[in-house]
Amino acid sequence: MDDSDTDPLASKVLRWLSDQGYPLEMRVAQKLRDNAIRFTQSEYYRDAESGDLREIDLSIRIPLREYDEEIPTPYLCPVIECKSSPGKPWILFSGGVKLSDGAKIAQRYVLERAWKHWSNFASQAVKGRVGSGPWELRFPSFAYGDPPAYSAVRTSLGKSREDAAYGAMTSVTKAAYGIANKYPLRGNTAYHIAMPVIVVDSPIYSCRLGSHGEPEIEKVTKGTIVWRNRVPANEASHPIITVLSEEALPEFCSNLNRTADSLRAYFERYPWHDHPM
Repeated sequence: MDDSDTDPLASKVLRWLSDQGYPLEMRVAQKLRDNAIRFTQSEYYRDAESGDLREIDLSIRIPLREYDEEIPTPYLCPVIECKSSPGKPWILFSGGVKLSDGAKIAQRYVLERAWKHWSNFASQAVKGRVGSGPWELRFPSFAYGDPPAYSAVRTSLGKSREDAAYGAMTSVTKAAYGIANKYPLRGNTAYHIAMPVIVVDSPIYSCRLGSHGEPEIEKVTKGTIVWRNRVPANEASHPIITVLSEEALPEFCSNLNRTADSLRAYFERYPWHDHPM
């Protein structure tokens, strides 16, 4: 029997929880667990602008090489912000910056001294020199359909003008930068490939301008934002943010595992060290 059946206070607590992001975060964590993806809930990172420690909902950390005390171990590290607002759809404004295939991979968050190695990998991958077959199938976590969005809003369908989407994009981008640079001097944990991800439990709509100059919307389960807001400034001139509905989580997990497998094959052959190739 659930305590809420007999405890009025428990009923109030459950109602409060239903209005917060915690149940969504727990469901996302369960989906990651079901797919054998390693993660940490309530991960902390240092804000590069303020210097303060801040919290992100989920931080994934998939090792991409067998441990070697002589060579820093690389990790694939999507960081996830969960935003619960079932009655407030998200709108992704289509028509973002058009990136080259190499930039789709390269413009992710990595440690500054690993940038040369990561950029080299991106170039080799899109030229078909890493594995066999189209790079989008080998590294699907870095691929997205064109055109991406350039920004997003979470609708209120009321009088509220809260810009929840901007806040989420800012915090998850800062978190990705912070996680990528969390262990700059500590041997085997130095190379984190961090990717900002927002998971929502509300509908997502892609919005574009139609042929007659009127906005047109289409319901989607996922989208990509190529954002011009460099928060904080780093090598990646356009942060690439993934926005997912819960419905898209199984595909996200499958793509993540496939990408990690392909990266693992590369890093076993070309390990990163203090003087990257």
